[in-house]
Amino acid sequence: MATVDFTGEYEHRLDDRGRLAIPSAYRNLFEHGGYLLPGPDGQLELYTPEAYQAEKQIRTVGDNLRPSARRLARSFFGRVRRVETDRQGRILIPPQMREERGLNGATTIVGMGEYLEIWNTDAWRSEQAEIDESYAELLQNLADSLGPANQSEESP
Repeated sequence: MATVDFTGEYEHRLDDRGRLAIPSAYRNLFEHGGYLLPGPDGQLELYTPEAYQAEKQIRTVGDNLRPSARRLARSFFGRVRRVETDRQGRILIPPQMREERGLNGATTIVGMGEYLEIWNTDAWRSEQAEIDESYAELLQNLADSLGPANQSEESP
């Protein structure tokens, strides 16, 4: 399986039927459909069939005897939706997902490496403003999590 690197930000519009065009650069990756999952920050996550299989392994690893593992599995499998693409490279976002995520009209698709995120454009702008405001702190947190071997020489 080839590695996909979804990048960029794409402004699209959801039509009256709830259809959304996949960015043209990535349409061929969804020729066999995809999987939509509500994300934790108010967005939807769109996975290729291959990426879905990998994500399924990550999110459902665990001991099903533990309540937290069962809950995570319920959340994942109960909320994920298989979607197909039409001839124009659009997916139909189910009404419940559109309503829960405030998707109507202006929509932003954001590349997240292994999958795409689908945001209400106003919510995305708010998220991006928060990211911009705390970017230096986010980078420092990343450096701290990588440990001393990856720290810059500025440290005493």
